[in-house]
Amino acid sequence: MTHVGPSGTGADFAPEIRSRPHGRPLPPAVRGLGWTSFLTDLSSEAIYPLLPAFITRELGGSALSVGLIDGVANAVAAISRLPAGGLSDRIGRRPLILLGYGLSAIVRPLMGVVGSPLAALAVRATDRLGKGIRSAPRDALVTDLVGPADRGRAFGHIRALDHLGAALGPLVALGFLWFFPGRERMLFLLSLLPGLATLAIIRGTVRDPERPPERQAVASTAPGLTPRLDRHQSLLLACVAVWSLAASSEQFLLMRAGDLGVPAAVVPAVWFGIGITKSLFARLAAPVIDRLSPRRAVICGWLVFTAGYAGLALGGGLAAGLAALAVIAAGYGLVEPAERALVAQLSPAGRQGAGFGWYSLVQGLMAIPAGLLAGWLWRDGGGAGAAFATSAALAAVAAIMLAVLVRKSGTGADFQSEIRSRP
Repeated sequence: MTHVGPSGTGADFAPEIRSRPHGRPLPPAVRGLGWTSFLTDLSSEAIYPLLPAFITRELGGSALSVGLIDGVANAVAAISRLPAGGLSDRIGRRPLILLGYGLSAIVRPLMGVVGSPLAALAVRATDRLGKGIRSAPRDALVTDLVGPADRGRAFGHIRALDHLGAALGPLVALGFLWFFPGRERMLFLLSLLPGLATLAIIRGTVRDPERPPERQAVASTAPGLTPRLDRHQSLLLACVAVWSLAASSEQFLLMRAGDLGVPAAVVPAVWFGIGITKSLFARLAAPVIDRLSPRRAVICGWLVFTAGYAGLALGGGLAAGLAALAVIAAGYGLVEPAERALVAQLSPAGRQGAGFGWYSLVQGLMAIPAGLLAGWLWRDGGGAGAAFATSAALAAVAAIMLAVLVRKSGTGADFQSEIRSRP
């Protein structure tokens, strides 16, 4: 039987991928997935900031309606990622990637014709269902196509374009409404255009690599769509859970910016700056991830967050606050591709989809207690300083846990021999 390595592929699987020298252009599918992420986030973030006012003023909803819609939508996205990832191990990545992006592309523009908060909930939840369906299969496909030496670069490419689209989306909305004030519904309907462009890119560039018999056998014998995790994966998810508890909603970052003196009219510019910084550092993170190792890069990234959150906890005025926000944004740019490269490294061959599904599920579900904890600390537990100090402490704990508990996640012989010995 062919043994497998921590890259999640068989020894004879796509040898041309393993032998690709570092620095060679990424596969067309990976480049295409980057641009689909760009267009999808451009479309989504042009709409998302407008929804609270649209729901309350246009549809007659309340603040409770806004919170319920957002909470249900995020829960749907989180829960659907695990079965979608496991299913992709069996039927392939491309069908689910196409389904997920297609569902969002078709449903998102329907926000332009809804007439009630309940209809808005249905549209938003279905849009996020599409995100849940595509996320884990997309990351697993990157693992299939790119060897360990280039995964930081591949995931960094996708995350950089994702954040660039998210940063530009609100500016597109601002420009549109400047020329067409009060025409939010038309903007929502026009989101169909980038959605159709994403489907064209997927159809033209994204393909599943041929799976050897060994990998097909592993996938076909997986115990359902949610197979049990091994020790290394379980420990990593425990660390990710603690980290996710620290990384509460980014709305708190903007609230803190306001507390430190950023005028309300300038807050969108701060949001744009955060997005651009994330995109830039996702690009710059590739050499750190691929040469230092994903595990060490994640530890470094979480410690960067610790420093940024500590800076926001201490306050110190507007300049110090903006510097802390820049540090946190840089941390996001480093951590997001590094975490994905580490999940890929620890996932058994043929089950990378399930590995990414578990990872995404934990992140999504922990967003709920993270938001509640930060909100409670902000309101009743000592204010913004206490909230960000707690986040800094949790990020440091997550980094220490990863350094101590997941010690065989690198490419050392001990880890490789353990992975290769799995039946």
